[in-house]
Amino acid sequence: MNYEDAINYIEGRAVFGSRPGFERINALLEAIGHPEKGQKYVHVAGTNGKGSVCTATANILTAAGYRTGLFTSPFVSDFRERIQIDGEYIEKDALCRLTERVKAIVDELDADGNSPTEFEVITAIAFLYYLEKQCDAVVLEVGLGGLLDSTNVIDTPLVSAIVSLSFDHMGVLGNSIEEIAAQKAGIIKEGGITVSAPHQPEAALKVLEKTAEEKHNEFIVANPEEIEVLSEDIFGKAISYRGLNMTLPLVGPHQTDNLSVTFAIVDVLRRKGFEISDEAICAGVGKTTLPARTEVLSKDPLIILDGGHNADGARALQKVLENFVREDKTLVIGVMADKEVDEVLAQLAPLAKRVVTTTPSNGRAMAAEDLQERAKAFCAEIASEPDPCKAFDLARSLLKPGEALIVCGSLYLAGDVREHIIDSCG
Repeated sequence: MNYEDAINYIEGRAVFGSRPGFERINALLEAIGHPEKGQKYVHVAGTNGKGSVCTATANILTAAGYRTGLFTSPFVSDFRERIQIDGEYIEKDALCRLTERVKAIVDELDADGNSPTEFEVITAIAFLYYLEKQCDAVVLEVGLGGLLDSTNVIDTPLVSAIVSLSFDHMGVLGNSIEEIAAQKAGIIKEGGITVSAPHQPEAALKVLEKTAEEKHNEFIVANPEEIEVLSEDIFGKAISYRGLNMTLPLVGPHQTDNLSVTFAIVDVLRRKGFEISDEAICAGVGKTTLPARTEVLSKDPLIILDGGHNADGARALQKVLENFVREDKTLVIGVMADKEVDEVLAQLAPLAKRVVTTTPSNGRAMAAEDLQERAKAFCAEIASEPDPCKAFDLARSLLKPGEALIVCGSLYLAGDVREHIIDSCG
């Protein structure tokens, strides 16, 4: 099996959809020797901010000298973004070898009608890889929800963290913030320690607190007041935390909240015996960048790529654009049809001089023409181009000197265009 074969096989599992529950993943892990057992985890759930918290936490652990696994989803440009150790993607030959090993078991489960999903296969490969490499700790991002997510097969982690909660994936997680919070709180294990992001909706916070109490957890709400923002622009912020000065290459007030969760996690890890120096904290935070999180891909013209995919994500981007991008803006936007499309448009389209709608390469994407009709209520100058790369080229051709171009609406769209944008900017 070569690398292309491995990727095609994994992505081919998508035909089995997303099916919450543990029967399939447990059968798969049992057959490969339960590689998830005996490892130390930081387990992170939530609606928005998981990637930032996971990446910053992993970077700090790596800077402190620990071999640190990082499991995230989805990827933007390279599938191997999902499985990393110390900031390095899983080697292609390792991915091929472990995929072959997992495939042999999956074929047997398929024959029994107990077919693992794409995410379950990826999760099993990741567990095998982290065990093989003898990681000191693994920062594990939940795929969807928490309670029934395949990452939730682990035993009580070093610390559980639940970042910002809002409405998303309601068809799976529930239509009230309490139902969504209950799903996310499913990662709270007996006798553990749980960190919550600040500024959670009150009803959601009550669910988290109640679950933590029932599971005999210490419950900590992260405190962003400990973080002083010294300066900030579109490229990030200089901050002070407990007398430590450092730079966070992520912009927006939501990233201050996310970082407060990371700092609370680090406090717990120090109590658990991890030797994490102040220098490691500063170094790890300073290296925390993520593709498509208000990512500046060009300075002249200013081109920003953002993968925020729901109303809260759009609101965060709106605040950044209002505060730090004074230029006239052209928006390239593509969204999933099952998201809060009008709310996302209402946040972002009025900020733009013109909007170009497009269709991300995902079966759930809203057609560019349909999005164009919806966007007319929020911006006067609207164009449509279904092909994401052509939509970017069209938008760039419309830019006047001194204007900015914002590509947003979905991580799938970000994946479609990121390399094209980088290449076109030379």
